[in-house]
Amino acid sequence: MQVQATTREHSSESVPQGWSKHFVMPVFRHGVRVKYAGRWETVDYVKLRRLELVVYLLDHAEPVATRELELAPTLFTTERIPTLQNLGYTHSL
Repeated sequence: MQVQATTREHSSESVPQGWSKHFVMPVFRHGVRVKYAGRWETVDYVKLRRLELVVYLLDHAEPVATRELELAPTLFTTERIPTLQNLGYTHSL
């Protein structure tokens, strides 16, 4: 089977090889429900420790590595979406 590139891929808007306009990744943050050791748990907080992201769960004293948790990935875009720029948020300190 031979695959041909479309004209859009040859335009100046094309992205570098290996990059995409969308990507998915799990987002660990306070309050997110994750599956750990076959049970549903809630994330208390997240910390970067020794170049590794670790997650602290509610009612657990020890941190958990992200590779031990199950979480549905979130879809992100690398493009600006004009309709979402004015959501009523203010940018002040």
